[in-house]
Amino acid sequence: MSEIILSLFKEHKVLSIEDLKEKLNIESAKDFVELIKHVEKLEQKSTIVQLPNEKFLYVKEQLGLEGIIRLHQKGFAFVYVESLGIEVYIPKGFTQSAMTGDKVFVKIDSVYKDERNLEGIVQKVLERNTKYTVGTLTNAKFFSFVKSDDKNVDKYIKITNFKNFNLVDGTKVLVEITDYSKVSFEDHKGIIIKTLGHKDDPGMDILSVIYKHGVPNEFPKEVEEQTKVISDEITMDDSYRDCTKEMVVTIDGDDAKDLDDAISVLKTKKGYRLKVFIADVSRYVTEDSPLDKEAANRGCSVYLADRVVPMLPRKLSNNICSLNPDVLRYTICCDIDFSEKGFPESYDIYPAIIRSKGRLTYKKVNEVYENVAETVEEYKPYLSMLKTALELSKKIRTNREKRGAIDFDKEESKIIVDSNGDALDIVLRERGISERLIEDFMLSANEIIGEHFYWMQVPFIYRIHEEPKIEKLRQFFDISASFGYRTKGKVDEISPYILANMLKKFKGEVVEPMLSTILLRTMNQARYSTSNIGHFALSTKYYTHFTSPIRRYPDLLVHRMIRKYLFEGDVSEKTLEHYACKLPELAESSSEYEKRAVDCEREVDKMKKCEYMLKYQEQSFRGMVSSVTNFGIFITLESKGIEGLVHIKTMNDDYYTYDQKNLILIGRRNKKIYRLGDEVIVKVANVDLENQEIDFKILKHKSLIKKNRG
Repeated sequence: MSEIILSLFKEHKVLSIEDLKEKLNIESAKDFVELIKHVEKLEQKSTIVQLPNEKFLYVKEQLGLEGIIRLHQKGFAFVYVESLGIEVYIPKGFTQSAMTGDKVFVKIDSVYKDERNLEGIVQKVLERNTKYTVGTLTNAKFFSFVKSDDKNVDKYIKITNFKNFNLVDGTKVLVEITDYSKVSFEDHKGIIIKTLGHKDDPGMDILSVIYKHGVPNEFPKEVEEQTKVISDEITMDDSYRDCTKEMVVTIDGDDAKDLDDAISVLKTKKGYRLKVFIADVSRYVTEDSPLDKEAANRGCSVYLADRVVPMLPRKLSNNICSLNPDVLRYTICCDIDFSEKGFPESYDIYPAIIRSKGRLTYKKVNEVYENVAETVEEYKPYLSMLKTALELSKKIRTNREKRGAIDFDKEESKIIVDSNGDALDIVLRERGISERLIEDFMLSANEIIGEHFYWMQVPFIYRIHEEPKIEKLRQFFDISASFGYRTKGKVDEISPYILANMLKKFKGEVVEPMLSTILLRTMNQARYSTSNIGHFALSTKYYTHFTSPIRRYPDLLVHRMIRKYLFEGDVSEKTLEHYACKLPELAESSSEYEKRAVDCEREVDKMKKCEYMLKYQEQSFRGMVSSVTNFGIFITLESKGIEGLVHIKTMNDDYYTYDQKNLILIGRRNKKIYRLGDEVIVKVANVDLENQEIDFKILKHKSLIKKNRG
């Protein structure tokens, strides 16, 4: 049997026990036991190695794999092989000229048996992922070169068209790479296609990040031309329901300029009536127009420290489509009747014209609910509706929690900048009653719209959230069980309700920050899809994005389909086929552009936080352990949301080893343990602006803090 098994591995390279069982036609328990024994012998001889996905890989002979490379700034890399679901480690100096995102061919040359990891070298770059990059220009005697801001582009780029420009050292430029280096000691070659300004100009740091991530920053001429001819005039239209007399208000942040949504809430004999009015962007942005193509190319608005990169021109996003007070606006309304207990019982979807009666803010609505006398007086016309809205909101939230929706309630930081874009302060955004109220109403509308079109059985775009990975969930349950928080049931059959219940169990406890962080990291990223598989975290079968068409392209698509399917009644075979062909690609690109926006926002936040901390070198702060790795621990500062690293090399009080299963660092001699959620006092040891890194040094650990408090 051994020879047959070996020949199968030579032929197929990757096989599971089930694969072998099927290919060998094994039916009896005796033969199955024999199979297991032979496989174990091959594994002991390092002929095969077991992968994390439980399959076995034949590694006795030279093995070549294709995958996507991800470089670390220290020079080593990992290549993700999608077909096998594994990563291959590439040591420093063996990455050739590959950059992050490139498709590469890797030769496997060793296996780490304990970790079941493969190691190899890059033999060839198959496909390049990076074509454009932003960097800083330096002029030499006979040529000019650019050092990329992207750490993944670790080589200089020689500029072949530098004679066409007369640029000084330090100029930020957008470069197209025209010739990639073939060997490690060569530079890339490229041409300048746009000058951005000098690196020391105000706001240039953020502008460079925008271009680095490929976020479209300027509207093409044809878009500007189309925008110019759009009329500002809004008149009563028979195809729209007249809701101008109703008490309709917007509730947004103080600095918000694109007001997508407005609400109206009434108490009825049977319960409540909620009307969610959303800006009718599809009226102005018609399919395949220059505006539409540009919006699809942007995917969403990008919100940065000193600016917003809008999905739509400001004439639309801040004026005609924005639901500003005391002006007529075209909207699409999701009109929902709720029972006394807060369950939706009936609904209607229709076009409506509104005249908002007030531009309310989260801060002041929260003050109303806190009975701040001055604000209560200011918001007197809205008090009755706000009281009813709060009643309904609480019931909607309670019902959502009962069905198992998971609410992590994580705080976000906001960076305050001056007119030059320099970081002045960093504060945590408060998520008060009013923020939750609007969230409850928007979620309700999104669920209603999602369910309606699901049962219509027409091509549609949904916001989906897949179940967590079993391996990650198992780790969470193992760690939570060690603290006495156990749950019943199999890991692969876990429902959102069970996880939400777990969050409730340890809420307010010392272990909450640690366990909630671990649980959050088990979650998949939500995305857009034409296949409705439900939203795991919200514990709902039907969900879409309908409420923000000014700043999200999928919402605009949903509005367009509402108009086509419902208002125009067009469900012809031609229309259905059109959307069935078009939507999958748009769902994928929207998910991709959303990630691009998030990456851009995170980098700017990280950069500004480093800039802010430059002022506080050698000063001490109270913080919390937010992540534990084999190379050190990450600390997040209280009240700021700023994260930095304590490298294991600087932890000189003991020799620490990493326990991956329990996500802890353990001191070998004194058994001191660092885990997620631990309190620490740290000193700012170093701030590296170029690499956007903050290094901390631990002054006191949790136990010492407690001792001093007593």
